Amino acid sequence: MVNIPSGDFLMGCSSGADNERPVHPVFVDEFAIGRFAVTIRLYRFFLETAQHPAPPGWNNPHFNHPDQPVTSVNWFDANDYCAWLSKETGKIYRLPTEAEWERAARGGLDGKLYTWGDEPPHLQPK
Repeated sequence: MVNIPSGDFLMGCSSGADNERPVHPVFVDEFAIGRFAVTIRLYRFFLETAQHPAPPGWNNPHFNHPDQPVTSVNWFDANDYCAWLSKETGKIYRLPTEAEWERAARGGLDGKLYTWGDEPPHLQPK
């Protein structure tokens, strides 16, 4: 887990989709978020011990390597995973709010289109 400090940031994007406008200041309290995506290996343990149904495409050979992030998980499944993990560990886990997710994903860069700046991915140096 990575601790994200409380603070203000500019949420949204003036050139993005309608639901991303307008850019507006938002304050979030300190929170912690997972450093890495949940892997197939970890999610499989949840599916087996909680007897939870697998997400669509679970057996797709392009997306089922144990160290790849789990895909096709809906909000309800992700929420169930957090509840299960909380019960297993005795710590409280939950999904981040939209504002928390955006603050963490921005990495402190306000007003940029991407986490690295404004250059599109295909123009980034390799």
